[in-house]
Amino acid sequence: MATNPSSLFGGFDWYYYNSMDISITVLGYWFWWLFIVPSLRSRRPRGFEKKALDTAFLGTPLISILAPVVTKDTELIWIANFLVVAGSYGFAYLTDDTDDDKDDDSDVNRPAWLKFLYKSLDFGSGRERGARK
Repeated sequence: MATNPSSLFGGFDWYYYNSMDISITVLGYWFWWLFIVPSLRSRRPRGFEKKALDTAFLGTPLISILAPVVTKDTELIWIANFLVVAGSYGFAYLTDDTDDDKDDDSDVNRPAWLKFLYKSLDFGSGRERGARK
């Protein structure tokens, strides 16, 4: 029975419909969380793009973990992740009122917990041993 899962699950319609391994299926929409957003953040963007990617970095894991509770359709979850990233870019662009001359630390209006969360996302950036100022 352990080597033949169709004897256990063969009576269900979904078993033959979803013949792809679950890890491959999940990786399809986890790609946003695991690869796309972190690789965009690795370029160390500034300004509104940094704010957008920080928001997307927090939003895509939530979508990837909570959306399978609502739907098992991987295309819908992938599109939801795309909409979170595109929406975070749009929101950050429209709410960006800082000039490029100011520092990124000019977030006086943000709550302390949000400042801590954003600062935790950039752990070690520029503070590595031997990094020059």
